[in-house]
Amino acid sequence: MYTQDVIITTLPRSAHVHDAYTNPETGLLAATKNKKDNNTPTLFIECSTIEVAISLEIRRKVQESQAGEMIDAPVSGGPNGANAGALTIMVGGSEELYQKALPILGSMGKQGNIFLCGPPGAGLATKQINNYLSSVCTIGVCEAMNMGLKYGLDAKVLGAVINSSSGRCYNSLEQNPVKGVTPGAASERDFAGGFSVELCKGVLDLAVALGDQVGAQLLLSDSVLRVYEKAVNDPRTKGLDSRSVIRLFADGDA
Repeated sequence: MYTQDVIITTLPRSAHVHDAYTNPETGLLAATKNKKDNNTPTLFIECSTIEVAISLEIRRKVQESQAGEMIDAPVSGGPNGANAGALTIMVGGSEELYQKALPILGSMGKQGNIFLCGPPGAGLATKQINNYLSSVCTIGVCEAMNMGLKYGLDAKVLGAVINSSSGRCYNSLEQNPVKGVTPGAASERDFAGGFSVELCKGVLDLAVALGDQVGAQLLLSDSVLRVYEKAVNDPRTKGLDSRSVIRLFADGDA
C-alpha cells in the first residue's frame, strides 16, 4: 500500500506552476506545511512542461520548506495516451524518488515507457528535445501530405505507404493531419482540442533556448518556429491542435 502523500501537478505555463507552489496563501507549499502529519513528507510530481531553471527553483523551495520532495515528470502521448493510461513519462530526480513515484506513474504511463532520464531537470530537458523533434516531424508530414494531395494522390494510400516505409513517424501514423487517414487523430475533429499551436510554440521556444544554452546546432529551428509563430495568430489555426498548420501549407502561405 502506498502511504506517502502525493501531489501531481500539470499546468500550462511556468508562472502558473510557480504560483501553484509558492503563493503564500493558496500555494501547495503553504498548505502542506500546515498539514497535521508533518512526519510524512509529500512527494510532488511535477508534470508541467516549463523551463528547467524554474523547475529547479521550485524544487529548491520545496526542499527549503521541508514540505517534501519533488521530481520533474513531464509526459508525452497527448489526449489519446492520457485516456488510455499509456503516456510516456520522463523523470528527472534521484533513483530513490523515481522508485517511490513508480507506483503512481504506472497508473498514468505505459509499462516500459517510464524513464529515469537523469538528475533534477533531466526529465524536462528530455521532454523539450522530444517536442522539438515532434514539431519538426509535424512540419515534414504536413509538407509531404500536402505535396501528395496537390499531385492528386489518394491521401489514405499515401499515408499507408509512408507508414510502412522510412517516412513513418508518430505524426504520420497516429496524428496524420489529413482528415480520413488516421482514426482518432485531431484532424478527424477538425483540429479542435488537443495539443494547441500555442502550447506547441511555447515548448518550441523552451527547446530552442535549451539548444542555445548547451551550444547545440539546430538547423531547422528557424523554419519550424516561423510556421508556429504564424499559426498562433492565424484564424485558420489559432487555438487549434498543432497539426492544423497543414492548412497553411494547403493555402501556400506557411
